[in-house]
Amino acid sequence: MAEELATRAKEAIYGLVEEETGRKLGELTIVTEVVEVAPGSIKVRFTPLSAYSPTAVDLGRRIRDAAGRVEGVTTTVVECDGHMQDELVNTLVNHPKAP
Repeated sequence: MAEELATRAKEAIYGLVEEETGRKLGELTIVTEVVEVAPGSIKVRFTPLSAYSPTAVDLGRRIRDAAGRVEGVTTTVVECDGHMQDELVNTLVNHPKAP
């Protein structure tokens, strides 16, 4: 069941269009991990196309929201890896009250 939920979340994420290229995330290699870490809890790791990507926060939020819309997903944590400001990106993506 865990693999099924992660697979459905991955399919939802892979359908998103990356704004800088206009290509679907499934065509790119930026989503490196989608796993169910606890029942209903999905962790997604991605690497933006550029270490200085101005759209990393927006992309992370879109990934979070796409996974969160999958039936059975109760929480989603998105980790950015490879951006010059990973920590800031992760904070802005995963904490809804962050600016």
